[in-house]
Amino acid sequence: KLIYGKGLTANDANKNPNEYAMMKMLFSKDTLRKITKDLKLLGEFNLQLIYNDRKDKIVRVEHLPTNLVRSEKCNKDGLVEAIYYCDNWQDTKKFQPKRIPLFGYGTKGDKLEVLRVGNYTIGQKYYSNVDYLGGLGYSALEEEITNYLINEVQNGFSGTKVVNFNNGVPTEEQQ
Repeated sequence: KLIYGKGLTANDANKNPNEYAMMKMLFSKDTLRKITKDLKLLGEFNLQLIYNDRKDKIVRVEHLPTNLVRSEKCNKDGLVEAIYYCDNWQDTKKFQPKRIPLFGYGTKGDKLEVLRVGNYTIGQKYYSNVDYLGGLGYSALEEEITNYLINEVQNGFSGTKVVNFNNGVPTEEQQ
């Protein structure tokens, strides 16, 4: 909710009111909420750009769930031209993946393209890393500490160490 804020706006909305109104019509509040969540949790988001019949104007923009998208292998120039969308990647025989061209790679017959936006990540060609990647190790450490302390409380703070004196009572100095 905090990332979404007050929604989408433009710095030049007063100078270009018609373009601003068209932009607001293209992006629903639900779409904006979903793409902000995808960007934060998954490091990228995908938008479906839906064109008119002549493919000279975008008439609608919708969210495409990032967890259901896979990249196509890159071309000879090292660029990804399309993605594959599938409702269930565990059962691709029942749910056939659909190839959708990325923005700028569609043909005249394609009324749908996908705009993929993500964080730049060095050494990653197909997907972006999440911005909280550096904190994941510390999160795992916190989880282990939590599990240890919960176990201690549930077992009544039972002793985990035993000190045994085999030769009777130690001297006062040893104690």
